[in-house]
Amino acid sequence: MYELSAAAVAAQSSPSAILAWGLEVIRAFQAWGNPAITDIAKLITKIGGPLPYLAIVAAIFWCVDEKRGFKLGVAVFLSNGINVSIKNTLQVPRPFTVDPAVQLTPIHDPWSTPSGHSQNTAAFWPTLLLGWKKGARAYAPRLALAIAIPLLVGLSRVYLGVHYPTDVAFGWALGALVSFSLVFLAPLLKSRYESSGGAVAKLRDYFARARAESGRSLKSPKLALAAAAALILNATSHGDSSMGGALFGFAAGYIVLTDRDEGGAPRFSAASGSIAQKAIRFALGLAGFFLLYIALKRFLPGASSPHYDLCRFLRYGILGFWLSALAPIAFLKLKLAGGGKR
Repeated sequence: MYELSAAAVAAQSSPSAILAWGLEVIRAFQAWGNPAITDIAKLITKIGGPLPYLAIVAAIFWCVDEKRGFKLGVAVFLSNGINVSIKNTLQVPRPFTVDPAVQLTPIHDPWSTPSGHSQNTAAFWPTLLLGWKKGARAYAPRLALAIAIPLLVGLSRVYLGVHYPTDVAFGWALGALVSFSLVFLAPLLKSRYESSGGAVAKLRDYFARARAESGRSLKSPKLALAAAAALILNATSHGDSSMGGALFGFAAGYIVLTDRDEGGAPRFSAASGSIAQKAIRFALGLAGFFLLYIALKRFLPGASSPHYDLCRFLRYGILGFWLSALAPIAFLKLKLAGGGKR
């Protein structure tokens, strides 16, 4: 359990009109419920938890397409980092702090706005389902799923009494912004960059010449961009450095993995290998991830340490780096993957 500050308790004891309306919506949802519906809602809400995202990102990055896996990982870490920052800034307590009777599932995070489950599903599933370049016939069912999964997860959060409807709507909007940026805006900007002239063309030509002369792409600008994003998340998260660390570690690992020199080293390709090899990669990669998580949590200083924020950043950064670099490089060393020379 957790304790709210005196100011938060006082504010929640007399909620605003919109929060009071939201509480009535929760009660109306639950009036139509029964134990079977509650069990279904608890099952649906698990889709928005961290384990499904971790498993899917790892499976795609290691066994299907590392570029697409990277985009999905960025969607998860960026969306969750934004969510944590806004939650810790607004500090709106959960609806069951007003009416404990509406809480139908346990939860440890005290803050309600915006809904992390709603936001992360709206960021992740459209990025996953709408990013595949397939024919128009396949687009309609993928679009339906991209809408339906965040919708159901968000409604389950309201029904279970852990979020106000406004929390869910806010989360959907933020998640949709993240997925839209990754699926549509980023490719558009990339296309315009590649076809633009003037100063942008000169900058593009400079990087092309530098790559040709050195035999590798330039890591420094990419690492600087990843570091800037992590710094912004850390600066706005009010002490929760986990997602800043995860985003930086994951991005840095991907840069290391894809910017290896041209000296004949094999390049990791998620599409390479047999089904058996991919299954082994997935099992070994996840086992390594969880062993690393346990070891880092045990041996790095805990919450009582004055260096806890730094250690938390390092822990999640190393885990992100494992996903995008250390595990794939290990697969190459173990002859479980490959893709020819760069």
